[in-house]
Amino acid sequence: MNAGTKLSRRLANWSHLLLAGHLLMLHALAFGGWQIPAVRLLWVAALGLFLIWQPFVAGERRISARQGAVLFAAVLVSTWFIGPWLLLIWCGALAAAIGGRVLWTERRGERAGYLLAFGYLVGVTVFGVVPEVSSAVALDPLPRNVIAYYMPFILPLLLVFPARAPQRRAGDAFDLFYGILVFLVLAVFVLGALAYMLVGGVSYVESLFKTSLTVAAALLVVAWAWNPRAGFSGIGSAMSRYMLSVGMPLEQWLVQLSEESERQVDPASFLRAVMLRLQGMPWVRGVSWAVGGKLGQSGQQTAHRHVYQTNDFELAVCFRLAPSPSMRWHVEWLLRLTAEFYLVKRQAHDLQRMSYLQAVYETGARVTHDVKNLLQSMQGLCYAAAQPGDPAQLAGLLGRQLPQITERLKVTLEKLQSPQAESGECVPAALWWSQLQDRYADASIVWHGQSTAESMVPLGLFDSVAENLLQNALAKRQRQAGLGITVDFADSVLTVVDDGSPIAPDVVGRLLREPVSSHDGLGIGLYHAARQAEAAGYCLALLENRPGRVAFSLSVRR
Repeated sequence: MNAGTKLSRRLANWSHLLLAGHLLMLHALAFGGWQIPAVRLLWVAALGLFLIWQPFVAGERRISARQGAVLFAAVLVSTWFIGPWLLLIWCGALAAAIGGRVLWTERRGERAGYLLAFGYLVGVTVFGVVPEVSSAVALDPLPRNVIAYYMPFILPLLLVFPARAPQRRAGDAFDLFYGILVFLVLAVFVLGALAYMLVGGVSYVESLFKTSLTVAAALLVVAWAWNPRAGFSGIGSAMSRYMLSVGMPLEQWLVQLSEESERQVDPASFLRAVMLRLQGMPWVRGVSWAVGGKLGQSGQQTAHRHVYQTNDFELAVCFRLAPSPSMRWHVEWLLRLTAEFYLVKRQAHDLQRMSYLQAVYETGARVTHDVKNLLQSMQGLCYAAAQPGDPAQLAGLLGRQLPQITERLKVTLEKLQSPQAESGECVPAALWWSQLQDRYADASIVWHGQSTAESMVPLGLFDSVAENLLQNALAKRQRQAGLGITVDFADSVLTVVDDGSPIAPDVVGRLLREPVSSHDGLGIGLYHAARQAEAAGYCLALLENRPGRVAFSLSVRR
């Protein structure tokens, strides 16, 4: 490693020393030194110090021969044409570079050092460079020569403040937005002072004083509006929200997603409509999507793409130009929101299909249970027909039972044709009560109660509940000989009671709420009967469960 490389690396670790040296040479040029050919050579040294200090490009990078030639030519041309206007522009650019570093650094000492350098640069500009622009600009009554002589004694104070070696990474070392803002404020200050001096006919010093007060007041108002302590959220918050949404506020995109979600029922159609809306953005050239093996695209596919992929789901956006990292980050969030809306819509579609399948299953289970009850009724008729007895009495029994069984079988088949619709046919309560007694006339059941002629009951509900309760009681009688069964019906309230053993405690908690194990059935009859009663506005409940009295009732829900 040669001596020049070692020296440059050591100097790079003393950023404030480099900046102080550059400001000292700039001071010499600004206060009349640019007119002396020998002093002009300081410009070359000043540019060299700036290149080592600058926060834009990594200092360890090697420049090519072509880049070195262009840089050498630029230095020679600027040295030849150096003057007040060039120095004025350079001071503005240097102030922007220092301002970008000031707002980026976090340590107070380092920040104070950069603020001192910035203030010194403003002093060089207004006291040294601007008076060189025109002879009409005079610092009277301020002594310009005294200022030029004693100002450099401030620069050693810059070495007191610690400064880290500049981290020359594009996103860390320099804030371009704030740098441009500082350049514009300094330009407004200098040009405003000159304009006020010429228009108002006042001295340059008075113009500087009044312009500085005006700019300070304007900056105070802008700072308060940018980040207020109370009231509205501030211009900075509004601008940040707008810039973070890439020209399309996030709220608007959510509104568009909601609109398409309400308009499109099919998830695939929703995804296509949303991606077409995304294609309408000015920075998008084309879009594509792939879901479940199905592909779709619109617009022109370019090499600059951003892809969001998860499981079997893929969305892609093609840009007109190469996107920045922040642009990719924003587009990633837009695609994530689109994917979430699509997944929710697909889940809703799947739930709708599952609810239909569940309705078919529950209807099938209920129909199966009804068919089982019908078969038990037919088995009872067949058993009665096989017993010796009066043929006329047997014919009367068959004549009463077979039409009812046929009608119940017809209703059961209608349930299969419309699984989600439940029959709401109502019949007179007295008619239904007499038909129920006829169906179980030979079952040794005690019947109590009667109903008025004008009261009505839902036929499907009462048939289903009565069949389930009576068939369960008759099956229980086969296990417990001599079991007594009593049916009460009054004021549209049906009660079925048996005097057998109570239901097991572990079954009572789940009874009527979910399918339970059964000795001689499917275990879902009472569950579906309770669901059917709830849908019709009735309540099927276990009234009593004690030895000698187990009672179920069906009544209107209160």
